[in-house]
Amino acid sequence: MFTTRRFAFGALALVALLSAPNPTLAQVASAPAGLQKTIGKYTLALRIPAEGVFAGEQIDIEFRLLDTSKVDSISGATGVARVQTKAIVTMPEMAGMPSQSPKIHTEGVPGDYGLECYFPHGGQYQIALSLSVPGESKPLTASFLVDVQDAEARQSKKPVPKPYFVEVKSIGAAVAGKPVELRFAIRNMKTKAIVKDFDIAHTKVFHLLMTSKDLSWFAHEHPEAQPDGTFTHTQIFPSGGEYRIYGDVAPKGAGSQILGTTLKVAGPATKPVPLVVGGTKNTVDGITANFSAATSPIPIGKSTTLTFKLTNSAGKPITDLEPYLGAFGHLMIIHQDGQTVVHSHPAEDEAGLAASKKGNVAFNARFPKPGVYKAWGQFQRGGQVITIPFVLKIGGTK
Repeated sequence: MFTTRRFAFGALALVALLSAPNPTLAQVASAPAGLQKTIGKYTLALRIPAEGVFAGEQIDIEFRLLDTSKVDSISGATGVARVQTKAIVTMPEMAGMPSQSPKIHTEGVPGDYGLECYFPHGGQYQIALSLSVPGESKPLTASFLVDVQDAEARQSKKPVPKPYFVEVKSIGAAVAGKPVELRFAIRNMKTKAIVKDFDIAHTKVFHLLMTSKDLSWFAHEHPEAQPDGTFTHTQIFPSGGEYRIYGDVAPKGAGSQILGTTLKVAGPATKPVPLVVGGTKNTVDGITANFSAATSPIPIGKSTTLTFKLTNSAGKPITDLEPYLGAFGHLMIIHQDGQTVVHSHPAEDEAGLAASKKGNVAFNARFPKPGVYKAWGQFQRGGQVITIPFVLKIGGTK
């Protein structure tokens, strides 16, 4: 899901390089290797802002295509115009996360183009470009790895609007202990129009995460799509109070989005349950999970692997896990303040699948800020979904 590679020095150098209308060949050759590709007679360079790229905000990432066979002694290599462009943005280490197909526009300078990107959280993303150049029989293809910093690392603390938001309404009063129908709409932040076209992530269009404000109660459900583009789900809430609602969705071509809101439920409220950081072992419904992190202490703002070693009542490895929503496990992690949410899945490569089948289910996770988090690992066995919680303290709390 998340691995960190820093391009700070390269980004600064590349921005300076590309600030001129048309760099010379010598200047092109000095660009950072990770953000520049040579494809035959063409040079393709990605332009990362000097301040870096941050999660949770829409951003243009520009790229430039130069024809190095056409060089002017003054202006340098020629920018290639009228290119038909396509891009796919993925997060290689986040298994099953929907890809993005960002819009691409020209920048007004021959050879300069802009990708309209949105990154839901920090980590390393891959931008794969396919460029159909006039006169070439085959598209030019290249991929770049881009490090995206967590939103919390942004120096400006001014809230950045997301491209979408989730709206929830109850059909009738939401009262503790009674079923209530909830209606959800995913809306475009600018137009307020209901989004109706989605990519599927792990067999579902809409993953609904709900928690009580104190994180003592948790549910992972999947609302049903309606003809008008809304989604409905019937829920019974255990007590009155405020609940946190998260819609994990992927509007078509826009990649994964976790959109949060709140819902107030009437009725007697129970006393908040304090989050107590516990041990690394927990047993639920006959499955014991021993929880461990690859890095100790768990880092802030960097990727780490979190492993659930699952055993039965006899201490033997669980070898009969069943795929649940297309994966051998789901891991949801929510910060105590409710503002940071991670939904992760185990690696789906050959090694990851083999380990999961032996009861060692490993997830990649990234904690963008210090604090207390609650994590829920979900696994299916014998047709039953089992949820195993842990409370973690990451760094120093604020």
